[in-house]
Amino acid sequence: MKNIAIYGAGGFGRETALLIHQINAQQPSWNILGFFDDGLATGSVVDGLPVLGGMKEAKNHVGSMVIAVADPSTRKHIASQLTDKDFPIMVHPTAQLGAAHYNSIERGCIITAGVILTTHIRLAEFCIVNLDTTIGHDVSLGAYATIMPGCSISGNVRIGQGVLLGTGARMLQNISIGDHATIGAGAVVTKDCPPGATWVGVPAMPMKKSK
Repeated sequence: MKNIAIYGAGGFGRETALLIHQINAQQPSWNILGFFDDGLATGSVVDGLPVLGGMKEAKNHVGSMVIAVADPSTRKHIASQLTDKDFPIMVHPTAQLGAAHYNSIERGCIITAGVILTTHIRLAEFCIVNLDTTIGHDVSLGAYATIMPGCSISGNVRIGQGVLLGTGARMLQNISIGDHATIGAGAVVTKDCPPGATWVGVPAMPMKKSK
């Protein structure tokens, strides 16, 4: 089995450790060395795994690594400091990856339990697609996009870089979500969302700023 460490020991990091254990239950593949996390003391224990240190120690890590941090900008910042590392694609055994000849999944992506992909789908590097999300035909996800649990992305949708889709969000067909936009939980997006915007509601509209 190959050695692997998880960057981030928060909720999603612990879920990712579980995902790797579940991969190993199907076919032994990974030896989890522990977590890297800048907010925890080296040597402390999280879900039975040791904290190996923070960024300084991660830079000296030998072996594969997975960045299990949900926030897109934080994930990008971490990856930018670990450019020489091996970041495998992590796929839960119950995920359906769709048409292998037509779909493209780049390094560092994490695809969790119950996810369904169909055909002609591209996931750029370091995307997270969380529990029970469905992604339809001809969809592209930009680098570092985070799709929270229970989302539905219809056909011909473009999700830009660093986008965050909140839990249960719905994307109707033939729309684009601009880079670094945030879509609120439960929102239904019916038209193009510009870069950097935050949209909420049904149908989704720009979030009003507090006075």
